[in-house]
Amino acid sequence: MFRFLGVAGQRILTGAFALAVLIFPDSAEATTFKVLYSFTGGSNGGNPISLTRDSNGNLYGAEGQPPGVGSVFKLAPSGSLDIHYLLKGGEGATGVVVDSNGSLWVTVLGGGTGCGVIFEIRPTGREALKHTFTGQPTDGCGPVAALIKTGHGNFSGTTTSGGKHQDGGTVFELSTDGSDKIIYNFCRKINCTDGGDTAAGLIMDQSGNFYGTSSSGGGAHCAFGNFTGHICGTVFKLTRDGTESVLYKFKGSPNDGAQPSGGVIMDQTGNFYGTAAGGGLSGPECEQNFGCGIAFKLAPDGTETVLHFFTGKNGDGGNPVAGLVADSMGNLYGSTPYGGDRNHNGTVFKIAADGTETVIHTFNGTNGASPYSGLVADGAGNLYGTSEYGGTYGYGTVFEITP
Repeated sequence: MFRFLGVAGQRILTGAFALAVLIFPDSAEATTFKVLYSFTGGSNGGNPISLTRDSNGNLYGAEGQPPGVGSVFKLAPSGSLDIHYLLKGGEGATGVVVDSNGSLWVTVLGGGTGCGVIFEIRPTGREALKHTFTGQPTDGCGPVAALIKTGHGNFSGTTTSGGKHQDGGTVFELSTDGSDKIIYNFCRKINCTDGGDTAAGLIMDQSGNFYGTSSSGGGAHCAFGNFTGHICGTVFKLTRDGTESVLYKFKGSPNDGAQPSGGVIMDQTGNFYGTAAGGGLSGPECEQNFGCGIAFKLAPDGTETVLHFFTGKNGDGGNPVAGLVADSMGNLYGSTPYGGDRNHNGTVFKIAADGTETVIHTFNGTNGASPYSGLVADGAGNLYGTSEYGGTYGYGTVFEITP
């Protein structure tokens, strides 16, 4: 039996993560899939890019329509949708997390000074601006991942830019009063080995250490697609006092992945699991000769094992930009926004404990397209996710799948 720490999330420019134990039964029944909601655009929103779930079965997510409006939605188990508009003139909400009081804490890219803001939406519907990011040199900029709860009402998160070192990005802690403290400043230069461009969120262990991924920095000799340099990314550990250590530097094509844009989950023996959006096998079936990406396992001693090289061919997915979730039998689940059918509408996949990958759902446009966000699980073995496009009206969907 496996126990996993962490929720992996989102697309190349958005991520959503929370602290959770992801244990749900491994179902022997046939896979079932259904669209829970098709967005219509306009005032009803659309293009969902993240998802989370509360204990009552309500689903919350960030979305990008109408243009220039940061918003989140709530989808009740009954199927009714409620839209909250947060910030007109911003670039959109990017991540949502639910606290123990039922309040939503929402990260917004843009707005304020242009570096992003954090809102709290209370169960009454009242909205409160909690923090406005100011950017380099004393604050982060660009919070594209959801926050994680770190105890005593505080949260932690990442920004893709800002910070002390040439806009390299940050890891920060946010107090309930809205003040934030930078825990770590990433370097921006392409030869920085500590990483940078932290688009993914974090997980935290019982000792208070953080773990995450960066999409740049890392190895000195790295290649994916037409690109070379220190840009393949890392898996890192960060202590609460701000000490960072790189656990792994990705090497890129053809034998390794590159640019992990989703976070990691961790099992009870300290192994990490995640995806890298690029690297691996190259081909026209994937994004712009970027490489088709991989799913990986990282042992506590830093040994990486590629669990699957995505191909984008023969129904397989490509470019997994979100992380993974796991069941109690050690099976891993995730989504890819490319690959699948002949129009490359994306997939949901399963990687068994023995490393065998199976596509368990192929999107066809009508039932959704481009599932950039990560999956979330309930306690009954069901998975939930969003597709950014497709559906009845072309503005994306919320779906449920039972493996």
